[in-house]
Amino acid sequence: MLIFAARRALTDIVNNKFLHIVSIVTIALSVFIVSAFSLFFNNATDFLDAWRKGVRIIAYMSNNVAEPQRTELMETIRNSSGVAAIEFISKDDAYNDLKEKIGQQSSLLDGLDKNPLPDSLEITLADSCRKLEDIEELSQNIGGLPYVADVEYAQKWLHRFNGIYNLFKVTGLVLVSIFFIATLLIIANTIRLTMYSRREEIEIIRIIGADEEFIKYPLFFEAVAQGFLGGVAGILMLYLAFVLTVPNFAPETVFSFFEIRFISVKFSLAIVLCSMMIGWVGCFFSIRKFLKL
Repeated sequence: MLIFAARRALTDIVNNKFLHIVSIVTIALSVFIVSAFSLFFNNATDFLDAWRKGVRIIAYMSNNVAEPQRTELMETIRNSSGVAAIEFISKDDAYNDLKEKIGQQSSLLDGLDKNPLPDSLEITLADSCRKLEDIEELSQNIGGLPYVADVEYAQKWLHRFNGIYNLFKVTGLVLVSIFFIATLLIIANTIRLTMYSRREEIEIIRIIGADEEFIKYPLFFEAVAQGFLGGVAGILMLYLAFVLTVPNFAPETVFSFFEIRFISVKFSLAIVLCSMMIGWVGCFFSIRKFLKL
């Protein structure tokens, strides 16, 4: 039965090439768009995680803090939850580092009567402290300690990137839902048109005693095949776009800590299987219009 159903489905696909090609192309475009958003989310998450690993909290100390007080402050911060390491940076070291970074413009600092930079503490975060809320809480706790004048941790950049990421996440979920429904309707309509074009044939084989499975199985094979071919084509289109685009983008020249990667093989297989499942569901709802399941 299954072999016959597969052969009958293949014959029908060949006889109705245009109808099935349009359906497969539409599914491929839907899979391409959904996979592209998944590719963005995966890399955006990796980028945010990698960036957070490089985030340091800089605690600027008040003026004229004695060494015993500084040692006590460093010990208090070191014992705080979410702190992996702490390093003292004197104002003289910070001043010399600033002169090296600005290079030829360092002559602008020669007119200063004294070093305007304060002593500071550079705090490395532990792996357990990577969420924005945890970083903010730790920063506030450190800012409330004695001898700490100010705290800095790239707050504006983290908030902006999180806002953009959440916006794309919501937009992606909405688009995934829309394309899921659209793909479901397209496959359902394709199967419905196929059954309509074969309605006389279906009536004849029902009259001569063919059971419902004999009629349904080829249609289910057609729908699943459309989902499979459309899913594979969509993933291949995304991979081709990835190969042609990413090397020219060269993000490692800007972000040495981050490398764009393609979606995993498991996730690609899950998308193809989901596409096949959508084909099956679309066929199921289509058949209900013509047959009694």
